[in-house]
Amino acid sequence: MRILLAYKSDTAGAADPYTSLIPVGLGYINACLRMEGFQSRIANFSKSGWKKTEALLNHERPGILGVSQFTHNRLESIKLANLAKKQNPACFVVFGGPHATHRAREILVRERSVDAVIIGEGEETFLELAESLAKGGDSLKMIRGIAFRSGNGVEFTPPRVQMGNLDLLPFPVQFFYDAIGVDLHRQMEFIITSRGCHSSCRFCASPRFWGKSIRLRSPRSIVEELRYIRDQYGLIYFSIRDDTFTFDRERVLEFCRLLLKEKIYILWNCQSRVNAVDEEMLFWMKRAGCECIQFGVESGSANVLSELGKRITPEQVRNAASVTRKAGINLSVYLITGVIGEKEEDLEATLRLIGEIKASDGQVSPLAYYPGTALFERSVAAGIVRKDLFESGSAEAFYVRNDPFVAGSTRKLLSKLAKVTQQSHYKAKDFRSQKEALGYCHSTNVLAGEYYESKGKWSLAEAEYNEIAVREPENPWGWLMLGELYGMTGFPAKANHCHEKLAMLVPKHESAEKWVAGKNGKKNRQK
Repeated sequence: MRILLAYKSDTAGAADPYTSLIPVGLGYINACLRMEGFQSRIANFSKSGWKKTEALLNHERPGILGVSQFTHNRLESIKLANLAKKQNPACFVVFGGPHATHRAREILVRERSVDAVIIGEGEETFLELAESLAKGGDSLKMIRGIAFRSGNGVEFTPPRVQMGNLDLLPFPVQFFYDAIGVDLHRQMEFIITSRGCHSSCRFCASPRFWGKSIRLRSPRSIVEELRYIRDQYGLIYFSIRDDTFTFDRERVLEFCRLLLKEKIYILWNCQSRVNAVDEEMLFWMKRAGCECIQFGVESGSANVLSELGKRITPEQVRNAASVTRKAGINLSVYLITGVIGEKEEDLEATLRLIGEIKASDGQVSPLAYYPGTALFERSVAAGIVRKDLFESGSAEAFYVRNDPFVAGSTRKLLSKLAKVTQQSHYKAKDFRSQKEALGYCHSTNVLAGEYYESKGKWSLAEAEYNEIAVREPENPWGWLMLGELYGMTGFPAKANHCHEKLAMLVPKHESAEKWVAGKNGKKNRQK
């Protein structure tokens, strides 16, 4: 039985570097199926038009189609299901993901092309479903954690006990090699090391999807995945997409120590909360290659933060930003506007906070409704929105407010961020302070070198990169940055030497592969 695990973003998301990627969860399900001998495959149709998508579906003709559904791509997901059923009425279509989990009943009542919905965590449930269908079983009632149609309407089976040891999950990247429409290097940059969130933000559905208890992969498991991806595919930059990567302080410290001890030599970023970091932790993270951390700041107004259920204060934001800057880690912030009751004085508080914390990057989002959130359920109960909001409308997002204030506040926040980020980038004196506080770490040198390059100070940039190469000749970042610098400034012999070193250390790195290909091409032409 052929199994296709598919994702297609909405139209706008196809051009977005993040929304266009497949969800990491599909990779885990695919890996679990493959480990058990199933003929499964991942397909990302985000950048494919519908004619090409239909042709690919027809070529694959899966017996089971698994679709990852979010609110933004809920209509595209339904169209995928309809196409699969049109080509093969016997195809079993199962939905999963955050939107499907929280709107399972509505989906199954309205969409006859969807046969079942997996509720929450999907690996074990999908595997059991596939095993049952492969044996010709027609009873879905025995499979925990699903919803399906029956003679009695929509039935929900008992919830599945969540996986206890996430280290037992296979690495998704092991089975990406035959994926359809997947940008491997871009996709493998993103990894997940935990599940669950103990916070109670009213705009987020994560706690109800994964649960409020946080399950953590071990530092050893994380490092082995990073090593595998580095060695097999040449990546040396990663993005850890946990809701709160720094939730367990000792785990973070051990992870950093392992990266340093075993000389993994990567750069990385992560997400966290402002009340879940401290100076020592951030120092260790920077030494281990963390170059950016993203905080859900949302607002500078205590009233707005309370309305959102954030359980943080503006003072905690300032403190976290201060120690982040002391460590020399770039600070990125998420901001939300358009909150019920938000006024001009709240906006002004946020604008002031942005200027104080010196963010190097940021995003602004109007507050939106999503299924499975306390915000949506509270608004339905109060009669503010319809309970069939997501089925009756075709918008990609449903914003809480659409009044002039929201458009104006979004514009002002983005403008403020643009000004602040231009002024907040670390400068020479900052790098000197960071080196005094932390000692040598290659992430500081890389950031300093990039700063000097932006100012046209080539010799200073060269000195930063060269220090990495001298101190840590087995660190690919020194050779990579030197090679790019020499190539840009017209020193081809030096650039070739550095790329040769890089190719010896990380043969599958894109720059190394290009250099090797160019070198071999030159040899062939000489022959």
